[in-house]
Amino acid sequence: MMGKKKKLLITGAAGTIGSALRKHLKDRYDFRLLCHKTIPDDLDASEELVVSDISNFEAMVEACDGVDAIAHLAIFNRWRGMTRSQLAQLTFDIDMKGTYNLFEAARINNVKTMVFASTNHVTGMNEKKGIKSHPDEPVRPDSIYGAGKAFGEALGRLYVDQHNMRVFCLRIANFNGKDEPGRFFDKGQSRWFSPRDIAQMTWRCIEAQELDWGIFYGVSQNGEEKWDLSNAYELLGYAPEDDGAAEVHQQKYEKN
Repeated sequence: MMGKKKKLLITGAAGTIGSALRKHLKDRYDFRLLCHKTIPDDLDASEELVVSDISNFEAMVEACDGVDAIAHLAIFNRWRGMTRSQLAQLTFDIDMKGTYNLFEAARINNVKTMVFASTNHVTGMNEKKGIKSHPDEPVRPDSIYGAGKAFGEALGRLYVDQHNMRVFCLRIANFNGKDEPGRFFDKGQSRWFSPRDIAQMTWRCIEAQELDWGIFYGVSQNGEEKWDLSNAYELLGYAPEDDGAAEVHQQKYEKN
């Protein structure tokens, strides 16, 4: 007889990453889906739905009640033509505040496991200068977005050390929500993270009970010259199924 499935709270559940986790992890976990303005039109009867804003602390405390793990994906909705000041203000008011709310709500509810959707932009300046990034090196953001995610990583480290949580930060590269990269990548230079590979990395973090902390670059095969992926392979057993620079993709797209 199979044991009871863990309940996973997914914030930003209507987004492309949330949709990928719902598709590829539905046999592993029961879901509580946190949405804001957009509600998925394919909800299953087994999926719990919470409609709220991550900047609402009391609502986040309620949303975290009774779950076993959290995949925190939600960020504020960007729009074309945003000014730098608008981007910064909303990063402070929603993204950073919301991330604190989720960590603190998890602590209050004794939810021990958090997978935090960070970004490769935390070390984006390295990429711009052609430097390979490693998870254990200092952050080097290329934007206020990257700096905001670096705050989330630092907050996660704090909750590991002070509150005995398990926190895993995925520095996600290009995620288009599709089963192909959508553009040409040279060998070793791919930035594509496929839906099933992000789902795999997520469940491997949740189930790696011997680990309480990790920063992992989130990319499918052939991104090894941009980012050091060795800790994901060694610590998580991550084995990407997709290849952003596979011959079939290189033949389909023209090299820039």
